[in-house]
Amino acid sequence: MVPVKKDGETVLRCTKCGYEMKAKKKESYVIKEKVKEKDKPKTTSLVSEPSKFGVSDEEQQQRVEDYYEIALELMQEESEGSDEGEQ
Repeated sequence: MVPVKKDGETVLRCTKCGYEMKAKKKESYVIKEKVKEKDKPKTTSLVSEPSKFGVSDEEQQQRVEDYYEIALELMQEESEGSDEGEQ
């Protein structure tokens, strides 16, 4: 039986047959489930703190500048190619 809210009241419902009954206690009901160790997500401090091993601000800025240069070159090549096609 699992607790379910129905019309503002807590009722206990069977997960197999759907039978419902009013909850007798006014305490909070909690669903607990055991999870196998292999199913738990694994996290490490490396994942939690990427700034320690990430790229520096200077390297990031250099990458952005390189991307802009490449994009400008490609746009220029495309515009030159479309000008030749019109003539």
